[in-house]
Amino acid sequence: MFSRALMPRAAAALSITALIALCGCGYAMDDDEVLVVYSAGPRGLAEAVCEAFSKETGVRIELFSATSGQIMAKLEAEKYNPRADVVVLASQFGAEWLKRENRLLAHVPAAIETTTQDWHDPDGFYHATSAAAVGIAVHADFHHDSLEWTDFFTGRFPGRAIMPAPSRSGSSADFVLTYLLAHADQGWADFSAARSQGLEIAGANSQAITNLLIGSHNAVFGAVDYLIFREIARGEPIVMHFPDSGAALVRRPIAILSTTRVPELAKSFVDFYFDESAQTEIATRHLLPARTDIAVSDVRAGTPLSRELIADMDEAMAHQRTILRRFQYEIERAVIPPRPDPARTPTRETLP
Repeated sequence: MFSRALMPRAAAALSITALIALCGCGYAMDDDEVLVVYSAGPRGLAEAVCEAFSKETGVRIELFSATSGQIMAKLEAEKYNPRADVVVLASQFGAEWLKRENRLLAHVPAAIETTTQDWHDPDGFYHATSAAAVGIAVHADFHHDSLEWTDFFTGRFPGRAIMPAPSRSGSSADFVLTYLLAHADQGWADFSAARSQGLEIAGANSQAITNLLIGSHNAVFGAVDYLIFREIARGEPIVMHFPDSGAALVRRPIAILSTTRVPELAKSFVDFYFDESAQTEIATRHLLPARTDIAVSDVRAGTPLSRELIADMDEAMAHQRTILRRFQYEIERAVIPPRPDPARTPTRETLP
């Protein structure tokens, strides 16, 4: 087939979780024909695009594949000794931060006129190759069409729920930031209530989804959709649900670092990501392709999106670091006592 909470956490942890994959004929850091790409998942997509580009051009690629948070941390750790030429993130806010730090090189990709125009930076510093929506993934036995975010804040959802950690997942971070900017103080009260109702927070998306698949949890709150569609296509009895009140659409931008040693190669690689073949590969991974002439996967086509929750970019940039850091300490790391079991809670009649 294929033809600043996102900012530094601990760069030392990267070697444990990151993948280094070499595409092409070999590896030689002193060779100008080596292109260094840092890419958020899905890992298989990044590998496929790199392999196809190498096959077509003969250019060797060093690929570092990790979460958006890990990539941002690595970029920061290497700020004064940069290695990456191109970065692909699962967070538009992360790309915007790099742009405002003057760390990106402007480039308008070929075939960009065939894409959804409002997905891209109007100044040309980054362009979304694809997008994914963040909603609720739920076991089929617990699904109903009117399921809402508030069901998890009020305890109306009858099962156990888990959420990917925004400190580990770029899509989760974008969702949290968008939701809290849209709902202000009520949003903080909502998340606190969800935690008190038993919402657990895991690591990256894959960890939360694994808990759903093995049955230890019945829903993933803030699930990124393409990973859920992948499991549905494999026959798992789960449903991807977008609440009528809205879902966050997470753009997945590609950008060239201003410190690149090979700007022309980097531009060619960015152009390649918008080629018909690359965009078709994106669609097979159940992401929304940027190009409007590429059909989405069958399983995605059967689940229409709800209205989009939209965050003002300037407001998001002004408050991103504060909001996500506060979320990490007040919500993600909060020690929440377990919900009392009504069957074991003393009543007036049973108290001595």
